[in-house]
Amino acid sequence: MQLDDFVSTIEKDAPPGQALEWDRSGIQVASVRSHIQTVGMCLDPLPENISLALEKKCDFILCHHPLSITPRLPDKIDSFHNTLRLLFQADTALYSAHTSLDVNSCGPVSWLLHEMGLKNPRIIMPTGRVHLERLRFTPPVELSRKEKALLTHVEQLEEDKGCLSQVLLRSELADRFLEILESDSGPVHCQRRYCAGDDMVFGLGLLGSWGEKISFSSFVDMLQDILGMENFVCIGQRPEYVQKVAYCPGSGGDLASRAFDMGADVFLTGDIKYHQALDIHDSGFALDVGHFILEEKMMYAWYQVLRRTVPGVDFHFIKGTAPQHISGVQALKSI
Repeated sequence: MQLDDFVSTIEKDAPPGQALEWDRSGIQVASVRSHIQTVGMCLDPLPENISLALEKKCDFILCHHPLSITPRLPDKIDSFHNTLRLLFQADTALYSAHTSLDVNSCGPVSWLLHEMGLKNPRIIMPTGRVHLERLRFTPPVELSRKEKALLTHVEQLEEDKGCLSQVLLRSELADRFLEILESDSGPVHCQRRYCAGDDMVFGLGLLGSWGEKISFSSFVDMLQDILGMENFVCIGQRPEYVQKVAYCPGSGGDLASRAFDMGADVFLTGDIKYHQALDIHDSGFALDVGHFILEEKMMYAWYQVLRRTVPGVDFHFIKGTAPQHISGVQALKSI
């Protein structure tokens, strides 16, 4: 597969234009390759993860966390330097889908909603909106192989007997889409319609609900099973029942008050700081499950989607490990 085509594919799930201003989503390390066959996916671009991916002959590595948020030089032998060295030696590209992936509520970040069977998803903190326009073709248009490449920029499409009858795409792309289509197919009859309800809203954190309340103990049992964890940091007064669950992968302590204002019975995230915890204590109940697990599971969910839907590319998931762990006193003495 052409490298540029693969980047276009992943950017439909992680649109770089929606990344937060401070972020460094996108290509981290470029490659002179124009064609890729094997993609490695991981949470962190650590040397050990890069090495495992290269052992599997990966020629493109897709991670969540950026190699570095702020510009820096490889002026000392550390993890940053070793990652660069491995990638340069193998001429392998590194791409980070960071907040560009986090804000797409319809993408892999919604994995926990699906796992828990939560309905009626709502974004906790909207960060952007993209206007979409519908193009309806009467009669439907038969596309050549060359013209089918245009569909990589389409959010939705409908066909009638193998011909294109309707597409939903970003408004700023509509004119160019029609221009290219008509340059090959000749004039087409197209009805254009904008509806605010078609717009894509991006943002951080998700809230979902069940039709009925469940006991808190049942909720914890479900969460432990899904995350494969026994222990969580608890903040606030735990509810007797749970119906609305909110979460934000990574560090989302700042979203807690918004989640509680939306009616969340429980808020899940990682890296809750001391003063954030003080604020949460009087306003709701939160579980700090650590920065690692929700994002590791998110990347694995994305891996499963891509390996099913992207033809001609082999995918490997490089399993990570949390840098922190909980140990008892006796276990610490034995280290």
